[in-house]
Amino acid sequence: MKKKNVVSFIAISLLLIGGFNSFAQRTNRAPENLFGIRAGFNMSDLTSAKGLDVFNGLAFYNKDLEYVGFTDTKPFQYGFNVGATGQIKIADSWYVQPSLMFTTKGYKLNTQNKGYLDQNVEMNVKAYYLQLPIDIVWKYSFNDDFRFIVQGGAFLGFGIAGESHFLDHYGEKTIPRIQHEQTANPSIPNGFIGYDYTVHQISSEDYDDTFMTEGTNRWDAGLELGLGFEYKRFQISLAYQYSFTPLYDYAHDYTLRYKEKGIQNVSNSFEALKLSAPKSPSQQVISITVAYYLDLFSNKLKY
Repeated sequence: MKKKNVVSFIAISLLLIGGFNSFAQRTNRAPENLFGIRAGFNMSDLTSAKGLDVFNGLAFYNKDLEYVGFTDTKPFQYGFNVGATGQIKIADSWYVQPSLMFTTKGYKLNTQNKGYLDQNVEMNVKAYYLQLPIDIVWKYSFNDDFRFIVQGGAFLGFGIAGESHFLDHYGEKTIPRIQHEQTANPSIPNGFIGYDYTVHQISSEDYDDTFMTEGTNRWDAGLELGLGFEYKRFQISLAYQYSFTPLYDYAHDYTLRYKEKGIQNVSNSFEALKLSAPKSPSQQVISITVAYYLDLFSNKLKY
């Protein structure tokens, strides 16, 4: 296409778009529907670290040979969210706000068996999701430009990728390095640690895709609540998400894995290490998000 024709095509397109925009503003076809982009900062963690050691093939005991395990994660895993969002008015001051987001979650852990050096374990887990949150938003308008918002709703997510780094420091300061004894029954000589070799093997460091680890859930669903403000085209919100779907399924059936090792009547590490499985941990996220609404629906939004 010649340069003159290109310029003519662009000019005609701009005139048509301008004419349609003026017509839409006069008719006011969709004055309350908005579409925009949003991005923000995440801080995520697990609801509990209890049982994570056993799920990863270890069981930490104290000097009285009482199981103590991991007690808490090291907050937080930092990440981000980015995607598209919209608003549809359903009543005075009430809106439905669906979004499609790429968001990161996960947790960090650096624990140590108190009183016993060189027994700490580090975990750094990241999980990346495509997420569909749908919120109900209530707005209180101070004026045409400034509004206070309260939002709440549900979300559905699917894990598409992730990274899990497990680092076991046990025995690393000795030469040759001391290895865990392959026994479920802890004792003082072996450092107060029970060991499920079918999970942990003999490696002191593991890198895995988070969702390739058996017993890890790709699907994620839960509730979210938030507060925020809108100023002209901008929205800023502080939200909390809680997942009802646990990241790890402590009751997952690994019977075949144990049978391959010649172990009968055992289906997971909790049974192998003769410990009761706690409630499986869920994820929780605090996020700060900024949205910018585009004037695609000719709402006469103020700049």
